[in-house]
Amino acid sequence: MREKEKAGKGQKRNWFQGLQSEFKKIVWTDKDTLMKQTVAVVAITAILTIIVSAFDSAVLGGLNLILK
Repeated sequence: MREKEKAGKGQKRNWFQGLQSEFKKIVWTDKDTLMKQTVAVVAITAILTIIVSAFDSAVLGGLNLILK
């Protein structure tokens, strides 16, 4: 039973060591790039929200004309 526990702990240790080595390979973006990308995502989301809302209103208005 102890051999299984030791083997399990060894596997966990190896997994965490692998995770740590992979985590060190991550290249984090700088603050300026992060801000530019965030602004771009927010702007595109706002534009698409307006487009989808306009399309939804047009379809709803068309259906109201047909059904009345």
